[in-house]
Amino acid sequence: MLTGLQGEWSTVALLAKQARLQGLMVGSRRQQQDYVAALEQSRVRPVLDSSFSLDQLADAFRYQASGAHFGKVAVEW
Repeated sequence: MLTGLQGEWSTVALLAKQARLQGLMVGSRRQQQDYVAALEQSRVRPVLDSSFSLDQLADAFRYQASGAHFGKVAVEW
C-alpha cells in the first residue's frame, strides 16, 4: 500500500465509471536493495530492444503497443 492504509474514495464515482480495482503487493525497500544487489552480482541484464528520448515518449508508447519489440523499451530523460 504505497499511499498508506487509508484514503478517501468516492464509491459513487467508482460505481459510475464501473471501475475495477486490483491490488499490487510489493516488497520492502530492503528487499528491493537485496534483489538489485543479487542481479548485479549475477550480471543478469535485461534485454533492451530500443531507447527513446523523452520528447519521443508518444513514439515509445506506440512502439510498445505495436508488440513489435523484444525486450525492454526504455525512455531516457
